[in-house]
Amino acid sequence: MSPSVITKQRPELLSPAGDWDALRAAVSNGADAVYFGLETFNARFRAHNFTLEELHEVMDFLHRHGAKGFLTFNTLIFSDELEQATEYIRAMAAAGVDAVIVQDLGIARLIHQMAPTLPIHGSTQMTLTEPRGIEFVRKLGVSRVVLAREMSVDDVSKIIAGTDMPVEVFIHGALCVAYSGQCLTSESLGGRSANRGHCAQACRLPYDLIVDGQKREMGDVNYLVSPQDLAGYDQVGRLANIGVKSFKIEGRLKTAHYVAATTQTYRAAIDAAIVNQAFRISPEQKGDLEQVFSRGFAPGFLDGVNHQRLVQGRFPKSRGRRVGTVVQRTGTGIIIKPDGDAELKAGDGVVFDEGHPERDERGGRLYNTSRQSRGQVLLEFGRHELDPMEVALGAIVWKTDDPAVRRRLDQSFAKDRIVHRTPIDMTVIARTGQRLRLTATDGEHNVFVESESPLPKADKFPATEKLLQDQLGMLATTPFSLRNLHCTIDGDPITPKPVLADVRRRAVEGLIERRKRSHELLPLPAGEGWGEGAANFQSASTEQSPLTLTLSHREREPELYILARTVEQVEALIALEPKPSLIYCDFEDVRRYKIAVDLCRAASVTIAVATMRITKPGEEGWLQQILDTGPDQILVRNLAAIEFYKEKAPQLPLIGDYALNVANHLTAAVFKDAGLARVVPSYDLNWKQMSAMLANSDPSFYECVVHQHMPMFHMEHCVFAHTLSNGKDFRDCGRPCEKHQVDLRDRMGQPHPLIPDAGCRNTLYNAAAQSGAEYIPKMRELGISHYRVELLRQKPTDVAPLIQKYRDILSGQLDATFAVRSLRVLNQLGVTRGTLDRE
Repeated sequence: MSPSVITKQRPELLSPAGDWDALRAAVSNGADAVYFGLETFNARFRAHNFTLEELHEVMDFLHRHGAKGFLTFNTLIFSDELEQATEYIRAMAAAGVDAVIVQDLGIARLIHQMAPTLPIHGSTQMTLTEPRGIEFVRKLGVSRVVLAREMSVDDVSKIIAGTDMPVEVFIHGALCVAYSGQCLTSESLGGRSANRGHCAQACRLPYDLIVDGQKREMGDVNYLVSPQDLAGYDQVGRLANIGVKSFKIEGRLKTAHYVAATTQTYRAAIDAAIVNQAFRISPEQKGDLEQVFSRGFAPGFLDGVNHQRLVQGRFPKSRGRRVGTVVQRTGTGIIIKPDGDAELKAGDGVVFDEGHPERDERGGRLYNTSRQSRGQVLLEFGRHELDPMEVALGAIVWKTDDPAVRRRLDQSFAKDRIVHRTPIDMTVIARTGQRLRLTATDGEHNVFVESESPLPKADKFPATEKLLQDQLGMLATTPFSLRNLHCTIDGDPITPKPVLADVRRRAVEGLIERRKRSHELLPLPAGEGWGEGAANFQSASTEQSPLTLTLSHREREPELYILARTVEQVEALIALEPKPSLIYCDFEDVRRYKIAVDLCRAASVTIAVATMRITKPGEEGWLQQILDTGPDQILVRNLAAIEFYKEKAPQLPLIGDYALNVANHLTAAVFKDAGLARVVPSYDLNWKQMSAMLANSDPSFYECVVHQHMPMFHMEHCVFAHTLSNGKDFRDCGRPCEKHQVDLRDRMGQPHPLIPDAGCRNTLYNAAAQSGAEYIPKMRELGISHYRVELLRQKPTDVAPLIQKYRDILSGQLDATFAVRSLRVLNQLGVTRGTLDRE
């Protein structure tokens, strides 16, 4: 292909690796870069991962194969872990990782201050969906961002137009139903935080749809929040054209065969995009993708929101390739009607899908296949492996394993291959009686070597330019290719091949050594607030910050704030005596905030209104509507909102909510420096972790939520539209969310409330309320004075008894332990101690 055909910069293909085999599969099949994690502080804890001791070896392997290595450091990190985190930062800087992928904002700023030359990529766990949020993290040292997977191509285009920050997008793999970084389901239900790499995949479980208190039959659709897998190969060209820097394949928990197949396909798609050719996936490529892992493929959100396509709901796990339907059972086997060009052969594994995958499914490995009349195929199994008469007619047949595909993919990385080579230029001077001199350069690094002895004059075969070109260009086992050779030959010297091989080898080794990039480490500045035995660190602000304050636990009068979700609840609250000092409003329809603002003003009660958790390009109108209602304060839930209100209303107090993921005092300092009045600690914290954070910074900067229904899934996917309409989005769904109350009932019988917001996003709340009442005395000992109780579906008549309980606890009139028992009486589905009580 001539260079004139190439019209755009080559985007990066970024492949996953959870172990050494996957690492080899990635580089052998064309990945430009590989992302991987260590045994801790990474969002795929269940992957095999790599040890800290292997880090240098991993980076050396990648660099010798012409690939970059990005280390995932993409979890929340707690205050009592910061000393360990700094050791990891030192190790990754010394190993020369090409970038570190980070979720925690405080850790991002820490890395940038410790190792300023180490590139930081903002993880999709940062929930970055709008240019303003991207500019916020730029100030912390972030140099590339991984966008939320809920973005359409049009959204991505608007973001790229609004920032010069390089953008990375997920292009293939599993989709979380919740926004990454905003899912608290595993934490809420089982104490396994997704923000810590311990996702329990509650989205892959069956749920009953409860509509207005009654179960709605859904046929074989049981998995209401389990998305199909993302397969964006058709969108690569469009995304490359708008300037996407990197295409990322999900899958650090997947096999090396998966990594090989996906890397092959997306390498071909990107290469086609570079030369402005349309990519058409071949049957073999698509079959391989389906075979290695597939829950069914869809473009995710890249084509825009389509609530009828994202979730098919029939099964939650990988099925492989669909190959047919059962039409007849015999004494020797099962006859199927094949789908399309799907083939089955002896040795393949199959499973029969009868629509109930939570039950034990029937399947096995084929002993024989034979063609029947009308194009049908007889499947035969080994003795005692399967009773054909137990398989239902009409069952869908899936090929779950194909040994031939596995063997072919194995071969793609069985031998050491270097796909990406850096072109280098060489200059060689060969003069009789002098040492041969060779200079090699990759454009950034230069190496000079000499032969060990002078070159004698040739009797028969003097050096020629072709000989030097052939011998010095033998770089097949190196990460380089020879682009240009400049020769100076003087006096007919002889240049023996061993001499040329030696200088070539030393030049290559020298270039590899120079290309190894370790990052300079700066000392941590002196400061306060890390706790005994830890390195000291200071907030970026030169003025007073929560990390440099002299901590004072002066006794302050505790204040109790209430969050209401309906106008009726607000009316009940302002009728209380004494009135609340602050009421938060979090309504589905932000236009109704104005009603609440007027009510509170008339009652002389301070009111704050909440933003949505997500702001996408073009949605700043919602932020302006919120501002136009005239609140006293705003409860901000995303980075874009912070930047918007700092620009539009710099004097308006902003309170950072739980969605900002403040899990350590360094992150709290980030928001203190950004001008927030106070923040809510992350719901991922247990008491030990929260107390470590509170003990290391000013307690007056924190507001602790002591009663709530935990927000679990926060989804772009609308379950209302998917299940109660045929519409694909708000324009044609008929808005069933305004007509019905919906719960999702889990396998334990708990009906979890589903609440929409103004952006047509859904939040699933835990059915049981969580109370931190027993920890209020400990919080008060640490100097906490701001507390919050959140209402959900409480009737107005239920508000006063609940609020009075917490007032009595805060005033010391009610024993906290006894209060939890009495709170359980007030709540139909009970009250749990929640995340604070977990180890």
